[in-house]
Amino acid sequence: MRRIPPPVAGTLRRLTVALDQILGPRLLGAYLYGSLTQGAFDPARSDLDCIVVVRRDPTHAQFRKLAVWLGDAAKDDTWISRLQMQILLRGRLLRPDPRGALYQFGVLRRSGSDGNPIIWRNVLASGVTLAGPPPETFIPRITDQMMFAALRREMGYLRTELADPASPWRDRRFYRAYAVLTLCRILYSHATNDVVSKRRAARWALRTVPTRWHALIQAAVASDRGESSRLPVPRIVQFIDFADQQLVLPTTRSSRHREKRVAGSPFPA
Repeated sequence: MRRIPPPVAGTLRRLTVALDQILGPRLLGAYLYGSLTQGAFDPARSDLDCIVVVRRDPTHAQFRKLAVWLGDAAKDDTWISRLQMQILLRGRLLRPDPRGALYQFGVLRRSGSDGNPIIWRNVLASGVTLAGPPPETFIPRITDQMMFAALRREMGYLRTELADPASPWRDRRFYRAYAVLTLCRILYSHATNDVVSKRRAARWALRTVPTRWHALIQAAVASDRGESSRLPVPRIVQFIDFADQQLVLPTTRSSRHREKRVAGSPFPA
């Protein structure tokens, strides 16, 4: 864990030991991804993103024991409370599945998976293996069509949360900034087939998208840094409409070209 700050590395070692002890033979591996592995980690604000792959769904007893361990660990380790951890089944990766679990905002709950390949592209690009075999040895092939469908699905999630007046997220400043920066990442991934940090995607977008969106993107970057900025929901929804128009299903020819390039070189950090 040479790239990881020592206090965080200690938390991840504790977590890995606990997962092995609680899940036993059901545990296949644990993989770190996100800002911590992309050179974009902010100790004051960033989360710890982790995927745990299991051979079989945890039993009720294992689930309860893991929930208790996470709750107790979070009392004296603030990094645990900033952990975002998905538990996914080995046989259902890249496919929707009602099983699995999610630890987020300090709560472990049973949660289905939409089979998101974007996260696995992130893991393959810059992820850190905490336990288990290298992820490329068991992750199914990720096609451009899978990525395209996932990008459109992510955009749909953003639209639902921001366009619905009843959504609990639309009035939260951090979510508005998250939405704008995620749209930048969606556009970047669609254009390059790579997965990068929010701020790197924002820098790319400021060089690439029309200038009418620059103020919104700059406000989102500022808000992500903890600065006060104006992020009106109607304007973000307009940016969603713009991004939606840019997403076009890749042709077979371009898909083959991009898959060859990605397979032959690592994603940028």
